[in-house]
Amino acid sequence: MIKLLVIVVVAAAIAVALVVIGSWVANGARSLGAGIGRLIRGGGSAGETHPELPTGDADASTATADALATLADDLRAARTRRLTRCREIQELAEPTESRRYLHLAVETWPESAQDRDRLSSDSIGQIAIAAGMVADRVTDYPAWKLDFFDHHGVRVDLAAEVVALATSAATVREQVTLLGQPPTHLRTDRDVVETYTAKARLLSRRLDGLVERLDALAEYQQIVAAIQRRLDKREWLDRVSAIDEFENEVDAQWDTTEADRIRTTADESEMLASIYLDALAPLAKRLEQD
Repeated sequence: MIKLLVIVVVAAAIAVALVVIGSWVANGARSLGAGIGRLIRGGGSAGETHPELPTGDADASTATADALATLADDLRAARTRRLTRCREIQELAEPTESRRYLHLAVETWPESAQDRDRLSSDSIGQIAIAAGMVADRVTDYPAWKLDFFDHHGVRVDLAAEVVALATSAATVREQVTLLGQPPTHLRTDRDVVETYTAKARLLSRRLDGLVERLDALAEYQQIVAAIQRRLDKREWLDRVSAIDEFENEVDAQWDTTEADRIRTTADESEMLASIYLDALAPLAKRLEQD
C-alpha cells in the first residue's frame, strides 16, 4: 500500500514538472518568433526596436512625376485635336478671292508676329488664320450681298468675330508663354505641380472654347454656302423656264415626221433611179439611134 502511494506521488510530481517545462518551451518559442520578426522587419538584434524607413518623399516625387506625365499627354492630345480642326476649317474655306479679313487677323496679332507664315506655324496662331479665311470665304459668296441677312437680322459681324478670335488667341498665347514648362527645381513640390496643372488645363480649356467659337463661324460659312447654292438653283431654273416644253415637243414630233418623209422620198428616188438609169435610159438611147 505504501509503495502504491509513493508511485502515485512520483507520477503526479512528474506530470507537474512536464507542465512547467512545456510552459517554458512555449514562452521561449513565442519570444524567439517575435525576435525573428523584428529582425526581418527592421534588422539588428532581436532585442532592439527600429521604426519603418521613411518613404513619404519618394512617394510624393513619384506622384508629382506621374501627374506631370499625365498632364503632358492630355495637353498634347488637346493641341493635336485643335490643330487638326483648324486645318480642316481652313481647307473648307479655300480658295478665297478676298484677303481683307485674313489681313485683319494678322494685324490684330502682336507686332512681333504679324506675319502669316509665322502665325501658320503656331498652333494657337492657326485660330486667327482660320478665322480670317472663313470670313473672307463668306464675303466671296454673291449671296452674302442679299438683303435677306439684314432683313431677318442674321448677318454676322465678320470683322468683330475675327478681331475677337485673334485677340483672344493672342492673349492666351502670351499666358501660355508666361506659364512655360514646370520649374525643374520644383518638380517634386506638390503645391507647385498642382498649381501648374490647374493653370495649364485652364488655358487648354480656353483654347478649346476659341476653337469651338471658330467652328461655329465655319458652320455659319457653310450655311451661307447652302444659301448660295439655293440661289444658283433658283436662277438656273428661272433661266431655263423660258424653254417651252409643249412647243418643243410638237416641233420634235414634226421633225420626226419630216425625217420619215425625207427617208421615204430618198427610197423612192433610189428605186426610180435604178429603173430609169439601169433599164429605160439604155433602151431610149437605142431607139434614138434607130
